[in-house]
Amino acid sequence: MPIAALDIGYSNLKVASGRPGGPPRVIIRPAGAAPAERLGERIRHANPDTTDAPIFVDIHGRRWAAGIEPARLDGWVRSLHADYASTDAYLALVRAGLVLTGERCLDTVVTGLPVGQASDPRRCEALRQLILGAHQTGVGVIEVAKVRVVPQPVGAYLDLVWSATDPALLERIETGAVLVLDAGFYSFDWALVVAGELRRSASGTSLEAMSVLLERAARQLAEVYGGKPTPLALEGAVRAGRATWLQAGHTVTLEPVLRQAATEVAGVALEALRQALRREEANVDLVLLAGGGGALYGATLGRLFPGATVVVSDDPVAANVRGFFRHVR
Repeated sequence: MPIAALDIGYSNLKVASGRPGGPPRVIIRPAGAAPAERLGERIRHANPDTTDAPIFVDIHGRRWAAGIEPARLDGWVRSLHADYASTDAYLALVRAGLVLTGERCLDTVVTGLPVGQASDPRRCEALRQLILGAHQTGVGVIEVAKVRVVPQPVGAYLDLVWSATDPALLERIETGAVLVLDAGFYSFDWALVVAGELRRSASGTSLEAMSVLLERAARQLAEVYGGKPTPLALEGAVRAGRATWLQAGHTVTLEPVLRQAATEVAGVALEALRQALRREEANVDLVLLAGGGGALYGATLGRLFPGATVVVSDDPVAANVRGFFRHVR
């Protein structure tokens, strides 16, 4: 029976589906979701691109559009808070993710919560009940038989375990201390895994994440080139992998702007990390960077853990969801 993994972030919806033990099919969509009437009217040219077409689902008897760029929503403010997983927008993205699997019945769905929330049994059970059972979607009812909730960085760790081939790297994974950093849009999460065991007391969450970084970068661009700060549009450009940005008529290379903002934001996030690791006796042997902003923190972390190998996940945005999928044996 097919299984699926859902990594529902504030910026991206990531889905992995397939049969246990086999390779997953991975789909990434923007995490915009709102009632369908909030979707702006798009004027298209011939041969339109349909890869960003909204996924329509039913939420409490109301038609919602999900899996779209947040900037396409008119007069709608998305949720950006700790109770995101209890919102209608999150439920809409859950159902959109189930539609993207192409299945009508799923044996198991694995998903994650930030480290700080994954240690709360009530939050985990609420999320499990949200995903469990029957979901009404635009393609009919989709059934979910079982749900597992794990700390988000565990996904990136499992993804590395499955994909690593270098003997020296495998030794560090199996016998050493691996610090997994997941730089998401809302939260910057870390998890310490020592010889394959998660050390919860040395794992945690900071809110100095990509949303703060993008807001700072947008302000810097406006200060230097004029115009208004537009973090939402900048987020879309980063998600699309664009190398340049148009600010008030000026074409700007994005990478140095983002790296400068990351240097300023990283200090706060990494101070919380230092405090969490203060009582941990194990030395960090390997640092794994995942999430949409993982690579931006690499230089700072290299200085913080000079003896550790720093590795960036292959396709870091999808690392967690690939690992969630591997959580089912």
